[in-house]
Amino acid sequence: DGFGYGDTHETINSFLWGPDGWLYGNQGVFNTSLIGKPGAHESERERLNAGVWRYHPARQVFEVFAHGGSNQWGLDYDLHGQIFITHCRSFWGRGSTTHVMRGGHYWNQVNSGYAPFISAVDFLGLPHMRNYLLASARYGHGEGGAGKPGSRQVYGGHSHVGTMVYLGDNWPAEYRDHLFTHNLHGHQMNQQVNLREAGGYDTVHAGKDVLFCADQQYIGVDLQYGPDGAVYISDWYDPRHCHNPNVEQWDRGNGRMYRMKHDANWKPVRVDYTQATDEQLVEAQLNANDWHVRMARLVLSERAATGSISDAALRRLRDLVRTHPQDDRRLRALWTLYTVDQLDDATIDTALRDDSEYVRGWAVQLATQQEMSAEAMAEIVRVAEQNESLFVDRCLASAVQVLPPETAWDVAERVASHSSANQDRDLPSLLWYGVAQRMEQDGARAIRLSEATEIPALRDDILWYAARRTDAGREHLVMQIASSPPDVRDRVLALLALAVSDQRGLTAPEPWSGIAPRLYDSSDLRTRSLAELIGSAFGDPELLQRMRRMLADNQSDVTARKRAISVLKRDASNENVPLYLKYLDEQALTAELIPLLARSSDRSVADALITRLAAFDPPNAAAAMQALCSRVEWANLLLDAVTDGRVAKDQLTAFYARQIASLGDATLNGRLGREWGRFSQTSDERRAEIATLVAAYRVAPLWAYNAQAGGNHFKKLCANCHVATEDRPAAAPKLAGTGSKGIEYILENIIDPNAVIGRDFQARVIVTTEGRIITGLVEQETETAVTIRTLTDTVTIARSEVSDSVVSESSFMPEGLLKTLNDRERIELLKYLMGL
Repeated sequence: DGFGYGDTHETINSFLWGPDGWLYGNQGVFNTSLIGKPGAHESERERLNAGVWRYHPARQVFEVFAHGGSNQWGLDYDLHGQIFITHCRSFWGRGSTTHVMRGGHYWNQVNSGYAPFISAVDFLGLPHMRNYLLASARYGHGEGGAGKPGSRQVYGGHSHVGTMVYLGDNWPAEYRDHLFTHNLHGHQMNQQVNLREAGGYDTVHAGKDVLFCADQQYIGVDLQYGPDGAVYISDWYDPRHCHNPNVEQWDRGNGRMYRMKHDANWKPVRVDYTQATDEQLVEAQLNANDWHVRMARLVLSERAATGSISDAALRRLRDLVRTHPQDDRRLRALWTLYTVDQLDDATIDTALRDDSEYVRGWAVQLATQQEMSAEAMAEIVRVAEQNESLFVDRCLASAVQVLPPETAWDVAERVASHSSANQDRDLPSLLWYGVAQRMEQDGARAIRLSEATEIPALRDDILWYAARRTDAGREHLVMQIASSPPDVRDRVLALLALAVSDQRGLTAPEPWSGIAPRLYDSSDLRTRSLAELIGSAFGDPELLQRMRRMLADNQSDVTARKRAISVLKRDASNENVPLYLKYLDEQALTAELIPLLARSSDRSVADALITRLAAFDPPNAAAAMQALCSRVEWANLLLDAVTDGRVAKDQLTAFYARQIASLGDATLNGRLGREWGRFSQTSDERRAEIATLVAAYRVAPLWAYNAQAGGNHFKKLCANCHVATEDRPAAAPKLAGTGSKGIEYILENIIDPNAVIGRDFQARVIVTTEGRIITGLVEQETETAVTIRTLTDTVTIARSEVSDSVVSESSFMPEGLLKTLNDRERIELLKYLMGL
C-alpha cells in the first residue's frame, strides 16, 4: 500500500506482467507515494513520484524500475522485451513515447524532485550537464484536433493513453512490433515505429494512423491484442476529455469495448492454459502471437511459485536458449527460466556468449536481478571488457547500480573505456547514475575514473558531483583550473560554478587565493562571471571588497550595482548594510535589497523600512513587513509606529500579527494583545488538521479544480461578512492579496479563527434587559446606543436596554466552516482564495 491518489489521473495504472515475471506499472508526476507492505514504517518504504515501478509477487519485493515521466498512462514491451511508455508530450521530454531502461532517471513534468546526482539545468556551454534522460520520441503531436494534413495537428493532440506494441498474428505483418497509442484529444490511434539508434531507440511516427473516430466523445483509454490476434479497445466515451476530480461530472454508464480485426485471416480462438501441461506451456513460447506466450509464461510462474516445473519442461527451455535460430524465441525461453526461478550459471554463461546483443543484454539484466555466484560476476566483468554492443553497454551500465561495489566499479571502468559510448545519447548518463551512487563510498576512485574515461560527459558529471559534495572534490577542480590550458580551464571553471551555484559559506580550497585575482580581472565576461560566482560561494574576502567598492562607486551604473549585489548577497556581513541602505530608494534595486537588509539586526534598518513603508509598492511593502516582524526589537519598533500613526493600523494584518506572536517573546505578545487584538496557540489537533489539508492542497492537480466553483462556495460560506455591499460595510477583513500569504495562512485562519483576532473583529455579546442575547461586531457605539452587525442583520440597541456587554474571547468567524464541504469542494474553495 501507500500509493498516492491525490491526483487520480496520475495514480498507478497500466499493470503489465513483464517478460521477466515482475508486475510493472506507471505512476504520474503529481502524486507522492511511499510504498511498502501494509503496516510498514516509512523507513521501510520506497518513495515514488513519477516513474515506472515493479513488484515481484513470489519474492514480495517492490522497487522503482525508473524515475521520471509526464502523466504516463500506457506500458508495453516489444519483441525483444524493451519497455516503452506513452505520456503527455513535453518540451524537455521531447516527445510522447519513452524507451524505459532499468535505473533510468528521466525528465519529469515539474522538472524538480530529482536525485541529488541529477542536474536539471545546462550551464554556460555545458548542455550535457542537463543529465536526465529524454523521451525516445522527438517529434511533436500538435496542439489539438486531428487528421489535418499539412498542419501540425495531423497526429492529434498532446495527450496519449494506453500503449500496445503489436505482437499478435491477425493484423498484417507490416504492423508487427509497431507501437500504438490512443491520442486523447485527436480521437485517433497513433502508430509509431521504434527505430534502433546506437544502443537505444528513436521513436517516429509510422506515417499513417490506423483509426480515427469522428465522434468527439470517443475517449480510448486502453488497447490490447487478444488470443485471436485482434485488438481490443476500451472506450471511456464521455464528452469530457480531461481528468476532473468532480466524480459527478462523469457518465459511468456508457463505456464501450471494440474489437479491431483483419477480416481476411481472423478466426475466433478459445484457450485455457491452466489446463495445459508444463511441456505444452513451454511449446506455447514459440507461438507467433505473443498473447499466448505471455499467458503461458504467467501460468508457469504461478505453478513454480506453488510447486515445481517438470524436468522435461526445464530441459526444453534450456535447449531453446542454446539452439533456437531466432533470437526472440531464445529470449522467451531465457525469460521463462528466470520467471520460474531456474536460471542457472550455465544458462547465463550460454546467453552471455550469444550472437544476439538482445540475448546478451538480457542475460546481464537477469543475472543481476538474482543472487549471483562469484563466477557469474566474473563473467559479467569479462563481457564489459570485451563488449562492442552499445545495447549491451546500456544493460551493463544499469547493472552498475545493483552489483556489489567492487564488481560494480570493475564494470563501470570497462564500460567507461568504450569511446563508442559517445555515439549513444543516453549511455553516458545511464552509466553516470551507477557511478554516482558509488561515490559516497569511494570518491577517489571516481576521480581516477574521470581521468581515465573516454566519455567526456561522464568525466564532467563526476567532477561536478565531486565538487558539489566535498571539500576534496572542490580542491581537485581548483587545482585543475590552476594547471590547465584555457579550454580545459574554462570547462572546469563552469563545472565548479555549477557545483557551488546554490551554496554559500564553503571553505575555499587553498589554491583558490592564488588563481582568483587573475580570473576576477579577466577580460572575458564568461570567465569573470563564473569566477565571481565561485568566489562568492567561498566568501572570498578579496572579491567581497571588490564588490563593495563597485557598489559604493557613485559613478557605477545599475548593471554594475546589480552585479555587485549578486555577489554580496552570499555574504551576511554588516559591512554591506550601509551600502544597501544607500540604494534602498533606487527602484530597480529595492526588491533585491529588502531581503538582504532583513539579515541584519541593526536598528537603522528597521527605521529605514518603517520610514519608507507608505511609499513602497505592495510587493516591497509586504517584504518590509516580513522583515520587521522577524525580530523582537524590530516588531516593537513597528508597534510603536502603528501606535503613533507613522504606519497605518490596517498594515498590521493578522498574518503579520501571527508572525510577531511566533517570536515567542512574552512581553511583546502582551503588548500585541493589548494594542492589536487577541491571539492564542493552535491546539495539536487543529495543527494536525491544518497540516493534512495543506498536504492535500499541495498534491492536488489544481488545474483540474474549478476556481469558479470555489467562488460559489465562498459566496455561500464567507461573502456575508467578507464582502461589502451598498447597504452595509464588510464585517470581516478584506481578503485581497490573501493568496500571496500562502496556503498555511489561509487554513490557519479558517480552521482556528480564534487563534488570532484583531480587536475590531472580536465579537461583542450583549444581553438585553429582556434577556435576549445578541452577538456580533460593533459597527457604532455612542452614549445612547450600540449598533451591532450580526451574521444576518444590523441591530441598534438603546443603552437603556443593555443589561450586560462583554467582548468575546472568540472570533466572529465561526469554526468548522470546511466541515460543510466535501474533499473536492475544499480544494476548490482554497484555489479560489489563493487566487485573491
